[in-house]
Amino acid sequence: MMSLKEMVNKPFDKARLKGTFITSVYALFLSTCILLGLISLLTTYFVVLRNFGCDVFFAALCLPAFVGLLALYLAFSAVWNMSLVISMLDGVHGTGALALAIYYSRGSEWRGLRLMLVFFAWGEGLRLPCLYFGCYEREYGIVAQISLFCLGNVLKWVVCMVYFNDCKNRAFEKKECVESVDDEVGTQVEAVGE
Repeated sequence: MMSLKEMVNKPFDKARLKGTFITSVYALFLSTCILLGLISLLTTYFVVLRNFGCDVFFAALCLPAFVGLLALYLAFSAVWNMSLVISMLDGVHGTGALALAIYYSRGSEWRGLRLMLVFFAWGEGLRLPCLYFGCYEREYGIVAQISLFCLGNVLKWVVCMVYFNDCKNRAFEKKECVESVDDEVGTQVEAVGE
C-alpha cells in the first residue's frame, strides 16, 4: 500500500502529464454532456413549463429527473476524478484510465457519490453566500473565495488519491479472494473425482 507521502512525492514526466491531459479531455467531454442535460432540464422547466403554471408537473417529473441526473453526475464525477488520479500515478491514460477507474470503483459507487456530494456542497456553499452578500464587489471577498476554492480542490485531490488506493486495494483483495476460492473448489472437485 502506498502512503500519502509516497503518492505526493512520485515524480511526473512529460509523457505522464500528456496522458493526464488526454484523460482530462475525456472527463471534460463526459461531464459537459451530463451538465448540458441538467441545463436543458432546467431550461425546459423555467421557459416552457413555468409559463403554463404547471408546478405539479415539475414536482412530479422534472424534480426527480433533476435529482437523478445530479446523482448520476456526482457518481460519474468520482470515476472521472479517479481516472485522473490513475493517469497521474499509474501512467495509464484516456479510455484505459476510465476503464480502470470503473473497474476499481465497482462496489464503492455509493462512497464515491457521497465524497463528490460533499465537495459539490462545499463548492455551492461557497458560491451562494458570495452571490447573496455580494462578495464579488470587494477585492477581499474574491481573494477569500478563491483561497477557499483552492483549499477545497487540494483537499478533493488528496481525498481522490486515498479513495483510489482504497478502491484499488479492495479490487485486489476481491481478486485474491476469488482466486483462493477457485483453488479450493478446484482441489475439492479433484478430490471428489478420485
